Amino acid sequence: MTKRKLIKLGGSVFEQLDPRYYEEWNQWLAKKNELIILHGGGPALSAYCRDMNIKAEFNNGIRVTTEQVLLGAERVLGGEVQSKIVYALNENGLPAIGLTGIDGASIRGKQQPAFGAVGEVTQINPKLFTTLMASGFIPVVTSLITGTEGTLNCNGDTCAIAVAKGLAVDEFELLTDVSGVRLNGTFQTEVTVAELEAGIGSAEINGGMIPKVEAVIEAVRQGIHQVKIRSGHDVTSQGTRIKEETNERFTTDVFTS
Repeated sequence: MTKRKLIKLGGSVFEQLDPRYYEEWNQWLAKKNELIILHGGGPALSAYCRDMNIKAEFNNGIRVTTEQVLLGAERVLGGEVQSKIVYALNENGLPAIGLTGIDGASIRGKQQPAFGAVGEVTQINPKLFTTLMASGFIPVVTSLITGTEGTLNCNGDTCAIAVAKGLAVDEFELLTDVSGVRLNGTFQTEVTVAELEAGIGSAEINGGMIPKVEAVIEAVRQGIHQVKIRSGHDVTSQGTRIKEETNERFTTDVFTS
């Protein structure tokens, strides 16, 4: 039976991606499975804004997407970053096509005015993605989405979860530069979702790790069969297994490496 996997690839992680991932993905496709990649590129966008002397604005710690920042996102995320990823995939035998959520109105959202042209996903139209995957292609998607008044920028992790849900994927992977989930001062071999939530509440899980862990928790709750947070720098590394509580309606394994 064909399986479907979504990979959320951090833009900065791609620059140092373990090339053995290409072989892993080729093996996945060779089994007649399907693959879609949703990528970020925050550091590249920040560099663009610095080079263009665009002042960073924040509201409660969230970057405000001004008209200038949105233009940069279109150029950098939908252009420079995506073209590098697509090129690398194709050069390694992986037939990739670069897209945004605007193409085919595949990802729609509503604006969050407090943050400028930032959108929250409200609808996934999967036809373009599923058609490409059924034909053996890998859609490589950046989180620029369709709003009622134009293009919106969307958080990559939350956008990935929405797409994963809309496509009913079997597997969801976050490829990041983290080595695992640390609780009680050590990396854990196994934790539950409840323990992750407690870690966020106590601030032991903090900073940039919070949206990653929240994305994993949401993926588990969406019923995705297998969820992973993996190091993009080492395809062979092992990590933390996270079990949903046994009294839940499903059990999901989550690995961080």
